Amino acid sequence: MPVATYETMFLLDSNKVSADADGTKNQVHTILERHGATVLVSRPWDYNHKLAYPISKQKKGAFHIVYYTMESTKQRELERDFALQEGTILRQLTLKVDPKWSEIILGVAREDSSNGFAVRGMKDEAAVTTDPGAIGEGMPGADEMGGGGGRDGGDRGGRDGGGPRGPRGPRREMSEKPD
Repeated sequence: MPVATYETMFLLDSNKVSADADGTKNQVHTILERHGATVLVSRPWDYNHKLAYPISKQKKGAFHIVYYTMESTKQRELERDFALQEGTILRQLTLKVDPKWSEIILGVAREDSSNGFAVRGMKDEAAVTTDPGAIGEGMPGADEMGGGGGRDGGDRGGRDGGGPRGPRGPRREMSEKPD
C-alpha cells in the first residue's frame, strides 16, 4: 500500500479548545491513529481567530495543523470520521504533501513558532524560467496583431477583439454623437 504524507488544517470549536486544549488535540490524534496514521507534527496555527462568517453559530475558531503519514487508501474513511465530529471539528482541509517538499515543510513546522510557518520553507526554490513562446511572445504575426485589426484589417475595433479598445470598440468622447 502506498504511504503518503498529509497536512490537515482543522478549524476547531474555540470554546472547547479554550476549555481543554490538550483534550481536543488528543481527540483529533485518536481519530488519526484509529485509521493507522502516524502523527509527525501537531501544533496550533491560530487559536483565537475571528471568522469571516459564523460557522455552527461560532464567531471565533481555533486553527490547528497536523502533519501525518498513512496509507492513501484509508484517507476517505478518515475524512468521513472528521465530518462526523460535528461538535469539535467545524471544518478541515487535507492536502497531500509533495515528497520533494516533505522534509523542508516538516522541518519548518517543527522549528518555527510563528503563524504561517509552512509557507516560508517553499521560498527557497529556484525561480522557474518560462519559455516566451508559451505565453505568446515571439509568435509569428504577434507584431501585426497589436495595431489595428478589425475583421477587414481596418482600425474600427469591431466585435472580434481588434482595435485600440479591445472587443468594445474605440473610446468615444462625450461631445461626439453616436451614429
